[in-house]
Amino acid sequence: MELSQFSYVGVANSLAPRLLDYGTLRSFLHAGLRRGSWMRLSVEDKALYRCGLWVAKVRGRIVNMRLMVRLWGIILKLSIKVRGCIYKAGSARALASYTLYERMHVFNWAPEVKIWLGQTGFRLYLGVTELFTRRLG
Repeated sequence: MELSQFSYVGVANSLAPRLLDYGTLRSFLHAGLRRGSWMRLSVEDKALYRCGLWVAKVRGRIVNMRLMVRLWGIILKLSIKVRGCIYKAGSARALASYTLYERMHVFNWAPEVKIWLGQTGFRLYLGVTELFTRRLG
């Protein structure tokens, strides 16, 4: 597997062809800690990342392709920003609302709702309410 395939998901193009060294892994760890995405990783992913960090520190870089691919998968999880999670949740909620409102013929008497469901700001609002409010019942 070629590392340049990972450049399309938000990892900088300058980092994609580089081998994973200690500095690179450490910078992604700090970014994940800042964003809070480190806390969302599974225990297995955290342990594997720490192991890769140790190997890179001792040997200078990661050369094992299998370990490198697993670490790039974890790096992609660490690169996820909160806004992307909020937008994804809001888009899912907007799609569910759209299908429900279409089935109930809400757009006939409130056509502006169809416009609202397509707006980015409204989808972000739906995502925030979806992720950060309690559900009753």
